[in-house]
Amino acid sequence: MTWSVRSSVDDSGFDPSSGNSGRPRLIRAIQDIQNKLGLRIRELRKNLPMKILFLLLGFYCATAFATVIGQTGDWDILSAALAVFVVEGIGALMYRASLPLLNNVRSLITMFNYWKAGLSLGLFLDSFKYEVENIAGFTNYFSFGIDLFRIFL
Repeated sequence: MTWSVRSSVDDSGFDPSSGNSGRPRLIRAIQDIQNKLGLRIRELRKNLPMKILFLLLGFYCATAFATVIGQTGDWDILSAALAVFVVEGIGALMYRASLPLLNNVRSLITMFNYWKAGLSLGLFLDSFKYEVENIAGFTNYFSFGIDLFRIFL
């Protein structure tokens, strides 16, 4: 009668003939995590300069978008609706894998997803740009006014 100890990882037990070459489960689990992490890092490094370029381009577009559209106060609602439409549209294209037509342009959609991330981050940071000066109490030393009428009163 032999006792069999089963492994919860691959259900092979401690039988050296099963292909695990006598290594403990902890070592195999660590090596499996290293392999998966290495594969993920190699996947992320693929087209890294283009990903960074699209992220920075999205950040620039957010700054331009907030500056140009923010010049007049009556376009704020429409510009916010346009930004939400663009972000949600790219997100829907990115995470919808059921259409076979989208599989042909998957890399382009992925690049636009990085652009979307830059746009969202840029708009988020731009929303704090003007209020930080008020909260922190920064003063603009180059902005001064001369009250000419005070002399005559």
